[in-house]
Amino acid sequence: MRRRWRGPALWLLGLFAAVALAHGAQRARPLAEGVYLVQGSLGEADARNRGALGNSGFIATPAGTVVIGTGGSYRLGRELLALAEHTTGRPVIAAVITQARPEFLMGAAAFTDRGIEVIAHAETARLIAQRCHVCLQRLRRALGDDAMAGTRLAAPTRRLAGSESLAPGGRRIELLHLGPGQTEGDLVVVDAATGIAFAGALVTHARIPELDTVGLAAPWRRALAALGAMPLRTLVPGYGAPGEPGALIAATEGYLARLESEVQARLDAGSGLRAALDEVVLSEWRGWAQYVPLHRRNVQQQFLASEAMWAAGR
Repeated sequence: MRRRWRGPALWLLGLFAAVALAHGAQRARPLAEGVYLVQGSLGEADARNRGALGNSGFIATPAGTVVIGTGGSYRLGRELLALAEHTTGRPVIAAVITQARPEFLMGAAAFTDRGIEVIAHAETARLIAQRCHVCLQRLRRALGDDAMAGTRLAAPTRRLAGSESLAPGGRRIELLHLGPGQTEGDLVVVDAATGIAFAGALVTHARIPELDTVGLAAPWRRALAALGAMPLRTLVPGYGAPGEPGALIAATEGYLARLESEVQARLDAGSGLRAALDEVVLSEWRGWAQYVPLHRRNVQQQFLASEAMWAAGR
């Protein structure tokens, strides 16, 4: 991950970042020495937020900067790159995709075009190749060709089979795979020096969690339990404000636990899917963003997956 870096190039990227900021682009918030958060929207991709959904961030090390998430488009990826290098004064040497969500991976080409290593779990790389072309088409329809100009799917250049550690310049960064969570390839990025973790969509705050290809809440809850057992100081969720790890994990786990138990109760009572969609209303989470479009979809996915397991005798 060692790269030559020249002063004029850094100056130009700083200028690019300043221009982007002047036009309402992404901003970096320091969380601790060398650790920064770039907080995104809780809603759906639209012209107003330019597809800048969810949280990304970066960690400055003596060898260069490691970025978490690559942004939701090529343009957002370039902005994130420029912002990271302008803020830290150090070149970006790697980017980590926490899971196969468009807001975290559509800007990867901006990094690979610079020869920067893009790291993801092997399952995330598989999902990108399998389905993310559909997400790209949907984003082009929602945001328009101008906002998505240059955006293309870029495969991760380094694929992990499990957890690994990085230590650029001696600063240890853990890339943890805690098992299937929001997707099969979820990674949690932990800065060992500060105890700050970027959980990606494994943890959400003020936005409804979204069941993905794993199909059931139970594996996700197990991954959250493993995360909750870690001695962390601050947790950055995939969506929403960072905070105390226990409270953030409990909020996401609480939703998933209620979803699982309420759907199972309908199955045990012999109710059908239509009844479950109408009856499983989790009022405590109604105020969270995306409740209307995502909650019913979660009920449907949990119901069908649980029903299939029952039919298979599991």
